[in-house]
Amino acid sequence: MSSQATIDALRAGRLSGEKIAVYPAAAPADMAEAFAMQSAVRESIGWKHVGWKIGCTSERAQKALKADGPFPGPVYAEQLFPSGTHIKTLPSNSRTTEPEIAFTMARDLSKRGNPWSVEEVLAAVATIHPSIEIVNPRLPKGFNDVVEWYVADGGLNHALVLGPGVKLPKQSDLARITNRVKINGQQKYSGLASNALGGPEMALAWLANDLISKSLFLRAGDVITTGVITEVFETSIGDLIDATYDLIGTVSVQL
Repeated sequence: MSSQATIDALRAGRLSGEKIAVYPAAAPADMAEAFAMQSAVRESIGWKHVGWKIGCTSERAQKALKADGPFPGPVYAEQLFPSGTHIKTLPSNSRTTEPEIAFTMARDLSKRGNPWSVEEVLAAVATIHPSIEIVNPRLPKGFNDVVEWYVADGGLNHALVLGPGVKLPKQSDLARITNRVKINGQQKYSGLASNALGGPEMALAWLANDLISKSLFLRAGDVITTGVITEVFETSIGDLIDATYDLIGTVSVQL
C-alpha cells in the first residue's frame, strides 16, 4: 500500500478515537517520512491546529519509547481543554497521563539567519501553564512500535488539558519547578521540570529551531507543551488527576 493509505488510516483513527486494527503499510522509512505523514494528516484532518506537543524530552520517555531524542506533534483546538474538564476516552484507548509545563506564545519566531536562543524564545512567550497531556497510540502495537510510527501518529497526542496561564517566573527558576500528582485524591507521583530536556525553556527553544528546520515556525497564540516531568503512568476511566506545580499553579482532569 502507499503512504496515502497510511495517512488516511491515521486520520481516520484520530477522528474516530478507535485503534487501527491492522497496519495500513510498512513503517515510515525514516523520521523525515514519518513527519511528512504527520504533516499530511494535520493538513487534511479538518481540525484547527493551535500548537505543538514535544514528545520524548525526558530520559524516562525516551527509554520507554526507544527514542533517541525529542520530536514534535500537533495540538488541535478540538482536543485542547481547560482545567477541570471531563475527557472522553474509549475502553480500547491507552490513557497514559503526562504532567507537563506548557507555554502560550505572544509572537512569531520565524526563520532567520541564526538559531533562536533560549532568552529570545522566552521573550516571545505570553504565559506559562500547568498542563496534563493524555497520550494514546492509535497503531496496533501501541507503545511497542518503532519511533517513526509515533511521529507519524501525531506524536501520540490524544488531548491536552491546559491550566490557567500566569506570568513567566525568572528563567533561573524554570528548571527547578516541582510537580506533585494526585490520582483520586491520593498522592502518587512527583517530578522536576529539569527532567524535560533540562528545563521547559530548553525544550521550547529546541522546538522553535526544529520547526524552522522543517520549514515551519512557532506562531503567536500557539500552545506548546514541553514533555512529561514525572514518571510515565497509566490512568483508568473515571480517574481524577490533579497536578500541582510550584510557581505556576494547578491543573486537573477526569477521564
